[in-house]
Amino acid sequence: MTSEDLAPRLQAFIAGAAGAARVRIEGLARLSGGAIQEHIGCTAVVDGGPRSGTHDLVVRTEARSSVPESRPLDQHFALLQVAHAAGVAAPEPMWFCADASVIGKSFFVMRRMPGNALGSRVVRGAPHTALAERLAQELALIHSIRPPSSDLS
Repeated sequence: MTSEDLAPRLQAFIAGAAGAARVRIEGLARLSGGAIQEHIGCTAVVDGGPRSGTHDLVVRTEARSSVPESRPLDQHFALLQVAHAAGVAAPEPMWFCADASVIGKSFFVMRRMPGNALGSRVVRGAPHTALAERLAQELALIHSIRPPSSDLS
């Protein structure tokens, strides 16, 4: 699906999900990385509703390839919700769409987080002790999530 086809479909979906009068999608572009999922970055200008404003977003869909150990997209969304609520430095998951007719496959929308995920840049850019400390803090938050949880049914 081209950007010209995708933008109006995302605009309509986000408008409905956000309870907005109107949504305008800008800067729609595929993001690099992601062996198991595809990521599309954009900015959504939301007019009306509780989420009114400008939001930097990422749309995550499943890629054609898969890994048997990978969880389905709806479970990714649920896991992100729980992790974000626990304070983990994870993108805020905003809306899930199981209806493949919207953009050709299921997807979810999350806030775009600043930063870089390229391993070579990450280890080059920060002192290793600071990076190790931050990773330990994030792992402690992840380990504070205690299943079973109704959010992870």
